Amino acid sequence: MDFIKAKINTLSGLVGRMSVALCSVLLSVTILSSAVLAQGNDQTLRLQVIDAYADVHSGPGRGYPVFYAIEEGESIAILARRPGWYEIRLANGRTGWVTAAQISRTIQVTGEPADLPTVSYGDYLKNSFRVGLTAGTFTSGELEASEFWSATLGYRAISWLGIEGEYGKLYGEDILGDFYGLNLLLEPFSHGRFSPYLLLGMGNMQVDSQPKLVPLEIEESDFQNYGLGCNYYLGRNFLIKFEYRSYTVATEEKDVDLGAWKIGFNTFF
Repeated sequence: MDFIKAKINTLSGLVGRMSVALCSVLLSVTILSSAVLAQGNDQTLRLQVIDAYADVHSGPGRGYPVFYAIEEGESIAILARRPGWYEIRLANGRTGWVTAAQISRTIQVTGEPADLPTVSYGDYLKNSFRVGLTAGTFTSGELEASEFWSATLGYRAISWLGIEGEYGKLYGEDILGDFYGLNLLLEPFSHGRFSPYLLLGMGNMQVDSQPKLVPLEIEESDFQNYGLGCNYYLGRNFLIKFEYRSYTVATEEKDVDLGAWKIGFNTFF
């Protein structure tokens, strides 16, 4: 009974620390997002087309049908941006999407050339949920050569900041286990297709040896981890990521260090 109570207390403490960290991140994100939204509401850009026409699509992609053609001299308002596309409001109140190339030759209502803002992939993907799958292998430490996979669910609050929960399974020749954690992702340079990021997080790992002939230092242990990686945006709502992760696992006797490489993909919605 004392052993079970100790495990429950350990798990409760971990959940408590993760909850406090998550609440702090969400509070900061809410404040930042509100400030960005309030600033953006006053920056609607109104332009006038000077080319013969520009096709208006129902969505941000050439596969979406064209439902209108803007004629020379018509006024439009810029509502949102995605890589290569702008969402606009027409004079009749309807909204649609035009390519950046077609809208590049526009002027402001004052007659001055339009200074259109740049578009980053981070801007495109903010305020979106993310689901992903990864696979990899441990390259150092007690779990060296063991392979793993993990599934993640997260939220990208602003262009450079996201949070995610992770659950995964690991397996080796004589090892089976699972792990879960909560991670904070910082992606400060999210302007291009290649975008580096930093990951910080914590979690819990349970590992069993099969058969239990050689005792493992890591059995049921809390861990902290950090990672360095790079995202490559494929377009629309998909990306591929490459990452190195370093783990510090707390055991009864000492901390155990692990290293792992992983590759995966995410989709956003």
